[in-house]
Amino acid sequence: MSLDVRESAEAKKSPCWLFRNASRFSTEQNRLINLFFYVILAGTAVAMLGIILYYVYAFASLYHGNEQFNWLLGIFSDFVSIMNAALADAPYVLEDGASYPPIAIMVLYPFAWICKDVFASYADQEWVNIDELTSQVILHKEFWIALVLFFLISIVSILLIVIRMYKPTPMAALKISLTLLLSAPCVYAIMRGNTIYFALIFLLLFLLLYKDSRPWVREIAYLCLVIAGSIKIYPLFFGVLLLKEKRFFASFRVAVYFFVLFFLSFHFFSGGADGMEPFFENLGGFMSSDARLLSLRNLSVTSLLYKLFWLISPAATETVAFTATNLALLVLIFALATVTAIATRSRLSCMIIASGIIVLIPTISYFYILIFELIPFLEFLRSYDTLTQWKQRLYTVLFLFLFFTFCLLPQCFILHSAVVIAMMVIEEKEVLGKELLPRLRKRSKPTPSA
Repeated sequence: MSLDVRESAEAKKSPCWLFRNASRFSTEQNRLINLFFYVILAGTAVAMLGIILYYVYAFASLYHGNEQFNWLLGIFSDFVSIMNAALADAPYVLEDGASYPPIAIMVLYPFAWICKDVFASYADQEWVNIDELTSQVILHKEFWIALVLFFLISIVSILLIVIRMYKPTPMAALKISLTLLLSAPCVYAIMRGNTIYFALIFLLLFLLLYKDSRPWVREIAYLCLVIAGSIKIYPLFFGVLLLKEKRFFASFRVAVYFFVLFFLSFHFFSGGADGMEPFFENLGGFMSSDARLLSLRNLSVTSLLYKLFWLISPAATETVAFTATNLALLVLIFALATVTAIATRSRLSCMIIASGIIVLIPTISYFYILIFELIPFLEFLRSYDTLTQWKQRLYTVLFLFLFFTFCLLPQCFILHSAVVIAMMVIEEKEVLGKELLPRLRKRSKPTPSA
């Protein structure tokens, strides 16, 4: 009996509920898992060495009065900023008010409660920016307890759902889990302490449950999608999976649930619905920042277009031509993605297109947004044996690049945007050329008379 068959048989007999009915991967899939596991592990080790050397250099520079490395103090600033907002009575009406939706703030309240005395001790002080507050908060043990708990709860939840969805054998599950844990998007997300982890958790729960035969479980799946969208709105695009199956009433309920939850969530804070206007003002100011749009860390289509116009002329970014071009481009991308994601019979195509929308459409899209590329990666792994050889090789290289931790160090992610765009274009072209257009031609042919 081969090792793979024996491993599968042992998994089916396993007393652990997590690995019951585990599916055996093919030899080629196991080779792919091993490739990603060893490459990502090596990339993380090299990146850690580079980071250590960088910190030594930064410390030496600071010792000699050079403050250009002060930005390192803001590595956990998202986590500190959201916890600070969670403890505030009215986080949207303060100076430099929050631009996070209420649900995104509330999911960090349990962790903020651990640090409430720490934040209270600095409540009367004025800060130049959030990085300065972060530099003080991280000196307390409560912060590290909260951060470790946040990381453990987030990553364990994600890995448990992934294992339940894809049913790997124990050894394959271990390698896949470590690959995801050490991937660049996952590492970056924990460095920032961003609530995007919870958006991914609820989106994965939706993907796990939305096809369940029990109506009440499907309803929970729809609520999970709503919560994911309430944390980061763009995961709602995965609602195309409901439209694909013509669950129009379910899609309508998701929309209703979202608007009700979004409105009611402002009542978690004092002022209630009065916080909506300053929230949108804060969000608009965040999204229109020249520094963020010009940043090489911004992966969005709007940012790429903004940089292109800036190269032509900085003044061109303030013209009607830029606004009109950007709006037309976003509408085109969104419309084409919607049509092709609904039309395709390929789950991999749908996942690549939907995750691409999450990465590319937001005006400000930082590297942690690539954590949603874990979903098409897992679909790529599952459907690997059914793909053409050129796509197997190409997507292997592209996903390795997206997940290679060492690529974080240059802090330039334009190539990562290009990879996401390339995969979207490939899948949309195949859906149009091999699925949608042939169906339309077939329908347009006259029916032969009897």
